Amino acid sequence: RRLAFLLLMLAPLWLSGCVTFERAPAPLSCDAQLVGRWVPLLDTAEGNASLTPDDYVLVDPQCKASLSRSKASDRSALTTELDARGFTLEGQSYLALADSDVSRLFTRSLPDGQQPPAMLKDRQPTQAVVLARYRIEGDIFSLAMIDFETVATLVNKKRLVANTTDQFNYTFTGDDAYLRKVLRDHPELFKEETDKPMRLKRAPLEPAPLEPTP
Repeated sequence: RRLAFLLLMLAPLWLSGCVTFERAPAPLSCDAQLVGRWVPLLDTAEGNASLTPDDYVLVDPQCKASLSRSKASDRSALTTELDARGFTLEGQSYLALADSDVSRLFTRSLPDGQQPPAMLKDRQPTQAVVLARYRIEGDIFSLAMIDFETVATLVNKKRLVANTTDQFNYTFTGDDAYLRKVLRDHPELFKEETDKPMRLKRAPLEPAPLEPTP
């Protein structure tokens, strides 16, 4: 069975809950380093061997990203588009993904017949964004998501203030200065040290042809 790498990418977002920001705390722009075709780097040889030419992310010069994954059931590809613009803050690069895009991407990545997690049910469209911190080193792109449990702990200890409508969702609200302060003062929100971040490798714009099966 093919690995749904997009689902693996987003799993940290939804394992226990979701964290959003009321809006991006800085003007959004397109990072030219993101433009191109990227293929996933998984943690095991077996995982990488399961990928096909249909598993990739393609980012155009306007930072419109097309995320494609193979569908094992019928050997076709499922493609989802989203806006991959972001901003920089004190040397750190962030993507500001529309909450609606992320929810739709996760739901479409689920195997046929599987129900979305509770935190996605009855979710109302908002202008909120899901922030992800990323780094590009050479041809390797790595992305770290915000950890829900870390946010919940900091909020419960009153070290952070966030709104919540249920047990699954936290939203940081306030003026831009406060939202930037959250990012500046709490780099530990992005779970990167204990969990390996999602990684992609830059690839040629056209995938190499598959070798014919004997």
